[in-house]
Amino acid sequence: MGASDALVRDGENASQTILINAAFLQEIKDSNPNLWHAASELRAMCECDEWDAETTTRDHIKQFVRALGELRDLISLQFGLEESYGYLQASGPPPQLAPLQPDFEDVQKQLRQALEQHCRLYLDLCDLVEQSEELQYRGCERSALLTFAEQVAQFSREMTRHERLEAELIEREL
Repeated sequence: MGASDALVRDGENASQTILINAAFLQEIKDSNPNLWHAASELRAMCECDEWDAETTTRDHIKQFVRALGELRDLISLQFGLEESYGYLQASGPPPQLAPLQPDFEDVQKQLRQALEQHCRLYLDLCDLVEQSEELQYRGCERSALLTFAEQVAQFSREMTRHERLEAELIEREL
């Protein structure tokens, strides 16, 4: 992916300072309505109390395969743009920022957490795509579909928490 891969792979810590370009990060988020629409559509699929009795389990799985695949592609693009333009990395703490921000270390921890979440969320979503394709190929009972829908809903909740964290970071900087 990008910056998050480097952080996770290399295990870099306090020697790596992460800065946020809040204006770019917010602009990237605002300029991708397809992502937010796809996430909303997927969330609605999971929150449906009772699926139409006329629609078969196979049709539901097809919907999941399509929606999850689309979301995976959109998230890949989104996270790549965010990591390229919304987050900046430097060696060591910039001397002009550390004394001015009493919560500098806390902010650094949150920025690292947000980048690490990019990697984890993307990999979790790829796993869900694979599971949905396997269910489509093998077929499944309604109970397995409901269990899968709960896994997708859990992913959606994690994604929402991630977006809240980034919104807080953007707000702090702006």
